[in-house]
This record gives sequence, C-alpha cells and structure tokens, in this order.
Amino acid sequence: MIVVGGLLLMAGAVVAVVYGGDAAGGWLLPVGLIAAGLGMLLAGAAAAVRRRVPLLAAVRAHRATPVGSPLRRARAVPGMIAATARGRNPVLPRYQLLLWLIAVVYVISPIDFIPEFLPLLGIGDDIGVGAWLLTSLYAESGNYLAARQQREVEAE
Repeated sequence: MIVVGGLLLMAGAVVAVVYGGDAAGGWLLPVGLIAAGLGMLLAGAAAAVRRRVPLLAAVRAHRATPVGSPLRRARAVPGMIAATARGRNPVLPRYQLLLWLIAVVYVISPIDFIPEFLPLLGIGDDIGVGAWLLTSLYAESGNYLAARQQREVEAE
C-alpha cells in the first residue's frame, strides 16, 4: 500500500508540473491523485504499525501464522466465506461477513457519506473502504489457510 501511495503521489506531482492546471479538470486530477496517494500512504503506515503492536494472548493462541501466496489466498476467499457463513470456520467470526458485505455495498453504491462531487474527499472514502476490504480479505484468507493446514496436520 505504501508503494502504491508513493506512486500516486508522484503521479499527482508529475501531472501538476506537466499540465500546470491546464488539464481538462484543472487542478482536480493532480490534487485527487495526491490526496489518494496520501491516503494510501497513511493506510499503509497504519497497517505497518498495527503489525508491530503485540497481539493479545487469546488471539495469538487461536490464530496460526498466515500462509499462502496471493493467488492461493484469492482462491480461498469463496471457501472461507462459505465456511464462515455455515459456522465451520472457528478463525473468523460471522459478523465479519456482515462488515465485508456493508463495505462492498458502500463501494458500489452511488450513495456515500461523502458525496463524489467533492473534489478531494468524494473518492477518498471509497478508496479507504476498498483498501480495508481487500487487506482484510487477504489477511483473513491467510489465517483460514493456516487453520485448514493445521487441521490437516492434526488429522494425520
């Protein structure tokens, strides 16, 4: 996320320098790119800090180290959602499915807390919710694969 944020910041700066406000949207495009880049940088920094904060002992005892490549994790998402909906996934609480559903509806819906016609903030909330959704799905699918792998090892 930090890399994407940096790239968006650089793209915004390049567009601002090259077009100098003469682009179709005036300063809207470079400012929007810079704002999105800052949002991604802050989200990446918050995630990096959160990873370094020690987990509670109870959570640590129930969660294994995440496993799986990004492609393997993406393939595991439907199975993880189905297992959680049926109550067969002890790693993930059911309310997390509701939060993901709300996030998908929020990103897709034209009705937002912050309207899209506001230059900087309108798309920023959608980017933030979408980034949270993708990182949450990615992390939880790794936990799901680790728990499934651990169950297979224990069954042998």
